[in-house]
Amino acid sequence: MSLCEWYADRAVLLTGVTSELGRALLEKILRHLPHVTVYVVLRSRNGLSKEDRLKKIFASPGYERLRQEAPNAISRVKTFEGNLLCENLDLNAEDKASLKGISVAFHAGGPYDAVLEYCQDLPGLRSVAVASNIFKFRGKIAETTQNEKLPADLPIALVRFPLIGPAHKEPMPGFVEIFKGPTALMVGAGHAYGDSSLQAEVIPIDIAVNTMIAAAWEVGMSNAAKPVVYNAATLDCTWEELIKKSRRANWTFPYPSFGIRGMTSNALLCWILVLFFEWLPSVLSDIALALCGRKQRFLAEYDKVRNALLSLKSISSRSWSTERNRVYLLQKRLTAKEQDAFPVIVEMDIEAYVLCVAAATQKHCVNENILTLTKTIRLFFLIAPAVLVFAYIAFFNSHTRKVR
Repeated sequence: MSLCEWYADRAVLLTGVTSELGRALLEKILRHLPHVTVYVVLRSRNGLSKEDRLKKIFASPGYERLRQEAPNAISRVKTFEGNLLCENLDLNAEDKASLKGISVAFHAGGPYDAVLEYCQDLPGLRSVAVASNIFKFRGKIAETTQNEKLPADLPIALVRFPLIGPAHKEPMPGFVEIFKGPTALMVGAGHAYGDSSLQAEVIPIDIAVNTMIAAAWEVGMSNAAKPVVYNAATLDCTWEELIKKSRRANWTFPYPSFGIRGMTSNALLCWILVLFFEWLPSVLSDIALALCGRKQRFLAEYDKVRNALLSLKSISSRSWSTERNRVYLLQKRLTAKEQDAFPVIVEMDIEAYVLCVAAATQKHCVNENILTLTKTIRLFFLIAPAVLVFAYIAFFNSHTRKVR
């Protein structure tokens, strides 16, 4: 049975919907699996009810395509008040009775112990896909459980992910809403620490979502009686290749920060480059803005970039030996049509991908005012030395004529 046929008319449970992966997963299910009903567990927070939080997700830029193609999709989502850290997810008796018909569960973020414990009480459960972090391990990362506490009798698809980066194609090419390490590196926001010759441990978020959906299908179809591990695929390039392929994107859609773009494994050199070419220009620019009575922006942007790139440090500075046979076999099990709709392995044009990422980053993660200011200040830094040299030559020539 094909993936789409298997999912038809099913009721699925989604936890962790407010995470980046959870939001993307909900959008994909609603847009590509039109006969699926989604049950979401989340709690009221910061004065917003569970329904308000769901509406806020639907109003976000990542749901623009869904709003256009299926404006009534939100009617297929049922919300339940709960807490993923509590026993039985802190659901009341009525809500637990409503969820008895769940046959597939997705856990998209955070601790999963309470979620898996709750899933053991779902009588019709065929599979549960759990998102996990691949960087918790040392040595070879095999396609087996490694010190992960999972119920032995649940049909679990444990999907381990590398760093999740901007979208490849869906919902829009290059789409990014949260500025993180992989995005900061691709758009040339600053200099990173790491070994650029190593594999770029990044997966586009839409490929991550597809892997979750396809893994749950395969485990459900095979009637697996114990956990199955999938180590998700990465971009087929090194960090150095990713940086080189991003040069055109950096020129076309420059990120509003200062510095020399790239990656180095020399800690002292990295510190010097960041200090003199990122931090110092940011400080001088903020001083100039303060003297003009304008809001200081550049140190805050510098901190944002450094915090994002810091998340790469422990990952890009070492190699990760990872077994990935199962995801390649999973790709082959999909029909030709589903390989196009739910690819878990993709051969992509990295340069075109990063160009779309840079454009999307400018649109969704950059304030237009700071972009204009950065262009002006960069131009000043380029012109000022030439003006000083010209002024010095003119002064020197004038002084020489007077002496004569």
